[in-house]
Amino acid sequence: MRLSLIIPCYNEEENIHLIFRRLRDVVGARTDIEVIIVNNGSIDKSQDLINAELENSPFFRTVNIPVNKGYGYGILHGLAASSGDVLAWTHADMQTDPKDALVAFDFYTQMNNENIIVKGKRRGRSLLENFFSFAMQCVVFCIMGKWLDDINAQPKIFSRSFYTRYIQNKGPNDFSLDLYILFCAKKKNFLIHSIPVVFSKRLYGQAKGGGSWKTRFKLIYRTFLYIFEFKKKLKNKL
Repeated sequence: MRLSLIIPCYNEEENIHLIFRRLRDVVGARTDIEVIIVNNGSIDKSQDLINAELENSPFFRTVNIPVNKGYGYGILHGLAASSGDVLAWTHADMQTDPKDALVAFDFYTQMNNENIIVKGKRRGRSLLENFFSFAMQCVVFCIMGKWLDDINAQPKIFSRSFYTRYIQNKGPNDFSLDLYILFCAKKKNFLIHSIPVVFSKRLYGQAKGGGSWKTRFKLIYRTFLYIFEFKKKLKNKL
């Protein structure tokens, strides 16, 4: 099996070198992994830096999106360009170690079961951060009837068949993509296995999702809108 790892970047020019360097370290001589860096409509120098790094990274490819249309939009375009049997995504901000995606992939291959999703579960977080995640899980359970653990933790690993059936041409373009994939998996009785991951502090750049409390509240608001808007659609049409 071969893994396609999608990493969306939006204005991450200060982290581009770090993510490439870390990926070179953890991928090493492995030939069963392709990395697709998605420049998700960045307005900084991200694409130029990505192009420069690609010269020394044969297992990397890039997808360039001219205008940012959402976190999920970038991931979906990266998935559409992928060739692996197993697909995954994680962040480019170095708050999540890309090595976690490889650990999850190796676990996935050992399970030898297409009906499984492997995801991260964040460790070492503050009580307040854990409360935030738990409250979100409770709301999702009350509204959608499915208990989904640590929804926004990365990475997410799944089979190409899962992508073709449930994500391709169906997934949302915003941060609700994480919620969507887990809900689909639960509804279709897939096994969801979590591996422990460390969620580090961001060194450079600005968080786009849940990195600060300001962006967390924005993420909550967007997720709640998504839950209410698509509740009936998800339950009736998936």
